[in-house]
Amino acid sequence: MKIYYLFFLIMKNSALLLIFVFCSLNYTHAQGLIVAYEEISTISLQQLDFSQIDNPRIRAAIENSIRERMNNERSKTAQLIVNNGISLYKTEEFEQPESAKVAGWEGNTYMSGTIIQRSGSSTLVIYKNYLDKLMLSQSKLEGKEYLIEEPLTEIKWKIGRKKREISGFHCIEATTKTSTGTPVVAWYTPDIPVSDGPLSYWGLPGLILYMDINNGGRVISCTSVEPVDDLPAIETPTEGERVSRKQFNKMREDWMQRIQNNARLERGGNSTIITGGTVIR
Repeated sequence: MKIYYLFFLIMKNSALLLIFVFCSLNYTHAQGLIVAYEEISTISLQQLDFSQIDNPRIRAAIENSIRERMNNERSKTAQLIVNNGISLYKTEEFEQPESAKVAGWEGNTYMSGTIIQRSGSSTLVIYKNYLDKLMLSQSKLEGKEYLIEEPLTEIKWKIGRKKREISGFHCIEATTKTSTGTPVVAWYTPDIPVSDGPLSYWGLPGLILYMDINNGGRVISCTSVEPVDDLPAIETPTEGERVSRKQFNKMREDWMQRIQNNARLERGGNSTIITGGTVIR
């Protein structure tokens, strides 16, 4: 009797193992994977400092403008393509207003009574090559395209105990922080054993289906997952001037400094700029 019971347990566990392997093979043996995401970015008034804006009408106009943007959350679609150790994350590019004039005031760019809203740079494409340990990010700065080259470095994730279901997949929570200390929460699914995800994030034992960056400041959620058998090979991005991450960061810092200096020089420094969640006066 004990022998039959032992045989039953072995066969049962073997059947469960085969089911798990079969489900995994649907993704690992498929030549490629296409994952659709939706990105939503919001701005919190608590993140902005208005104390340096002396003019009450300009301060009120800025607060109203930001509230309106908060009510109409900026959203865009994105797509992650994974194929044979290479992935490509592409985001939809959308235009942002260069300036928003305060009603009843006159002025040009950087002039008194004008609110300048600039994002500085926007990332369009992120290419990850796990075979060569290489990452390329195609970004725009001041209307010019750059191709930022950097090594594909390991992310220090802390896997938690929280679990939830996303898009029909069993997911587990993981957390990390950016180099500047920004909190990042990711939910990955071991049901899809692909160690990849949105933006530059990767390294978890499963596909990342949901991300919360900076406490709701940027939320990325999966809307669909599609295995593809005949996906074409992913080509290496070539558009844009090739620079290192250090070079690009320096160019962005210089751009920010020029914007800040120009704003202070025009009309005695009465202009205000909103950029990256910071008010520059």
